[in-house]
Amino acid sequence: YRPPMARVVTGDTGQAPLPLLLSIAAAKRLFGVDSLSSLRSGVSGGTITGSYRFSESPTAFPSRNVIGIVRGSDPALRATYVAIGAHNDHIGIETRALDHDSVLANNMVVRRQGGQDTVRKATATEASRIAVLRDSLTRAHGGVRRDSINNGADDDGSGTVAILEIAERFATAAVRPRRSILVVSHTGEEKNLWGSEYFTDRPTVPRDSIIAQLNMDMVGRGKPGDIMGRGPNNVQMIGPRRLATGLGGLIDSVNASRAIGLDVDRSFDTNGHPLNRYCRSDHFMYARYGIPISYFSLGYHTDYHQVTDEAQYVDYDHLALIAGFVHDVAAAIATRGSRFVIDGRVQDPRSPCKQ
Repeated sequence: YRPPMARVVTGDTGQAPLPLLLSIAAAKRLFGVDSLSSLRSGVSGGTITGSYRFSESPTAFPSRNVIGIVRGSDPALRATYVAIGAHNDHIGIETRALDHDSVLANNMVVRRQGGQDTVRKATATEASRIAVLRDSLTRAHGGVRRDSINNGADDDGSGTVAILEIAERFATAAVRPRRSILVVSHTGEEKNLWGSEYFTDRPTVPRDSIIAQLNMDMVGRGKPGDIMGRGPNNVQMIGPRRLATGLGGLIDSVNASRAIGLDVDRSFDTNGHPLNRYCRSDHFMYARYGIPISYFSLGYHTDYHQVTDEAQYVDYDHLALIAGFVHDVAAAIATRGSRFVIDGRVQDPRSPCKQ
């Protein structure tokens, strides 16, 4: 027996070979060797034959994209859409319970970007700092707090509540924008963008009617010390000028017109950036089809992909600031009469993403 491997069911079986993941023990039996290190790449060998069995069944815990539309007011434009998105999944449950305060203290010292940073052993000096922090946190909370659930309050509970608030504001406005607002809560982002891939391959509205997509992923952490080197009104923005420079210009104009302007960090949007963030969230699945996008985030922090990513650490004022900004950007796009001119490179939608 092996644990099941999840995949998206598309209904198209095709003729592609079925990939298999072999255990080391199975590989040794298959090749008839005691150690895989005795094998050499490129050396000709005999023909190997074998058989295997597998079964497919629906998961007992299905997840779905959730889609809503706020209809526009202009009969000539309401069949076109400004898409606003976030993802509703996270990374699940740990195989064993962890001490919340131990994880938090360790990451505050040696993993300031949480799961984005490589696991390493603390130095003696760091270990002493971790112990002091852990003991202080444990005393403050009256003892050890064991937890195995990765809640994902910021990643991406923050984006999820933001799109709901934005949708409600559009739906209850006295005057609606000319174009319609398409709100998509994507599933499977953490599984390699499954939900947004599925939706953009099989959209519920004509794909070419979506004139822009605004993605929010991790927009809830803005307290001092949350994000290294970031200020109170910061936002990281990725992609708004990659396909349509006009979208980037509109966003800058909206920002300049607001009472509280945001400090925009574009450093993660450079070509070849090692974190490759342009390719790592749902907006890319729209961009691959030539839909102009902008990705809004506040970045990695100590609780990224950790059991400590909980609602108690969310900076709700900063979250509201970002949500209000994205609402205003969406309203400006939905009110303009023309589409954006695509003046950037549109890739083959089936080719791998490269920032």
